[in-house]
Amino acid sequence: MPRTDDLKRRVQPALLCAMTALAPVAGHAATIVQWNTGNVAVDPNAAPGVTGTSEVYDRTLNPDGSVPTGATTSGTITFAPPEAGSPGIKVQSQTYDDTGSSAPLELSGCLMTSNPSAVCTSPFQSGKRIKQNITGFAPVDLVFDIDASDTGSKAYQVFGRLINDSGAALEGVTVELGFGIGEDFVAATTDQLVFSTEFTAQPNNSGKSSTSQMPFGLFGDAGDNDNFLIDGFFSDERTGFDLVQTDHMITTAGYYGAYEDIFGDWNTKTDVAQGLFWDFDDDAETDNLLMAWQIGDDLWELRRTVGETCDPDDSLNCTFGQTLDTFETGTFDQIVEALSNPDDPWIDIFEEGEIEDLANLNLNYAIELGDLTGQSSFTIRTTAIPAPSIVPLPAGAPLLLGALGLLGWVRRRKTA
Repeated sequence: MPRTDDLKRRVQPALLCAMTALAPVAGHAATIVQWNTGNVAVDPNAAPGVTGTSEVYDRTLNPDGSVPTGATTSGTITFAPPEAGSPGIKVQSQTYDDTGSSAPLELSGCLMTSNPSAVCTSPFQSGKRIKQNITGFAPVDLVFDIDASDTGSKAYQVFGRLINDSGAALEGVTVELGFGIGEDFVAATTDQLVFSTEFTAQPNNSGKSSTSQMPFGLFGDAGDNDNFLIDGFFSDERTGFDLVQTDHMITTAGYYGAYEDIFGDWNTKTDVAQGLFWDFDDDAETDNLLMAWQIGDDLWELRRTVGETCDPDDSLNCTFGQTLDTFETGTFDQIVEALSNPDDPWIDIFEEGEIEDLANLNLNYAIELGDLTGQSSFTIRTTAIPAPSIVPLPAGAPLLLGALGLLGWVRRRKTA
C-alpha cells in the first residue's frame, strides 16, 4: 500500500527580509505601559473554561462604553480563565536577554496574553500567546499606551497568535506599526518605532527577526525540538508563511513547508478538517491527542495509534501516542475499533472534533521603540489578505483521490 505521508516537498525561497538595519536612537525612548482598550468592547472575566471576548473596533467607544453608530470590527482578542483573564492582553515589564543569538538583544518586556501566572520568560506551553481572532478583512488596530520620558531605545517581544475566524480562506496578513485607529491611522517613522532586526525569532536557530509557524503538534520534527517526543501529525517539517519585514511592516509572502500542499490557502475555523482525538488521561485540562482525520465521506485516515513514544536516550521520558509507519484508511467506526482495546478499556476515550489548530498561526517578532516624544500611544495594525477565491477546498481534498483508490480496510500495523 502506498504511504500517504510522503508529502510533496516544495522548495521555497529563503525567508525574504528586506530589512533596514536599526541604529540605536539617542535621547528619549518610550516604555510600553498598557493595552489601551478605548476602542475595545471588553468582556468581564468569565467562569473557568469559558471564553471571553474583547471586540476591537475602528472607532473609540462612547463615554458610556457603547459602540458608536457606524463603527465596525474585524477582530477580537479572546481569553479563557484560568489561563488568561480579561481583557486578553497584558504588557509585562521584565528585563531579559533574547537567547537566540551570540550577541543577544536586551528586551525590556513583552506583549502577551493576560495570564496572571506567566511572565515573558515563563517556560514552553505556559500560556503566553495573545489569541487574536481575524473576523473580517478590514484593519484591526491594537493601541498601547506609552511613557515617552525614558532614555535609550527599548525592545519588546510580541507573543502573537492569529486565528482565521473570518469565514473565508486567507492568502496572508500584514502587520504595521503606526499611530491612531481606523481612518486616522498614520504609519510610524524610523526614528519612532520599528520592527527589531536585532531580535532572533523562534525557533532560536532561525537566524531571522520575525517568523510565523503553524502549531508544532501538526507540523514539526520532534528530533529538532526538546519540547516534543512525537512528530507533527501531518508532517515532520515545520510550516507557515515566509515573511517580508521592513521597518514598519511585516507581510506574508507565500508558504514554506507542507500546509499549502495539503490544505491550500489558510483555512478558516469553520472549514478545517475533522479529527479523531484521544483523551489519553481523561483530563479536561489537558489537550487531547490527534489520532486520525477525515479525508472523505465517512473515510478516515489513521496516522497514530495508542501507546507511548519514549526518548531513545531516556526510557523514562515518554509521551502518549505513536506514529504509524504506514497510515491506514477506513470508516469512522473501523478507525475507532482499530484504536480500541477491550483489555484496556480506559484508553477507549475518543472524541470527534475540528482540528482547530489548522486555523492558527503563531507570529514571532519584537518592536523597538525610539523617540516618541509628544506621543501617548502607538498602534499595531493587523490586516487580513483574503484568498483570490474565498471558496475553500473541502478539507483533505488533496489526499482524497488517493484514498478513494484503496479498497476495503487495511489492517493496522502491530506496534510494540
